[in-house]
Amino acid sequence: MLEDKGTTIAIHYRHAPRLAGHVHRVVREHVANTGSRSISLQPGKAVLDIGPKGRTKGTAILEYMVERPFAARVPIFVGDDRSDEHGFAAVRVIGGYGVKVGPGPTCAAYRLKDVAAVRRWLAAALSVIHESHRELSNA
Repeated sequence: MLEDKGTTIAIHYRHAPRLAGHVHRVVREHVANTGSRSISLQPGKAVLDIGPKGRTKGTAILEYMVERPFAARVPIFVGDDRSDEHGFAAVRVIGGYGVKVGPGPTCAAYRLKDVAAVRRWLAAALSVIHESHRELSNA
């Protein structure tokens, strides 16, 4: 499956994992044939991202965090892939929190077991926010 992400393109092979080697080989050959030194390949979990060299989830986060409405807020970045490590590192640098989902090495400060754990965590956080709003409204 081809996903247009704007400045990058992702080729997903989750539904055909046996094609991983073929996908990586063909994409590397095509990128090499362009002669461009400004294209980067970022492997992930059953995906290969193709994009501009030097652009990562981390650089995107750092750019967003100086713009409204993100400026002066604390970022929380949740991810489950190798390509998310750039995001975890970026949020740590600016005082935010990285949350790795699932097993594997990470620079994220926190970890949740799986997507179900992420949903429970978000539901609990929203519950606290809603309760705080109720208390302020009744004050």
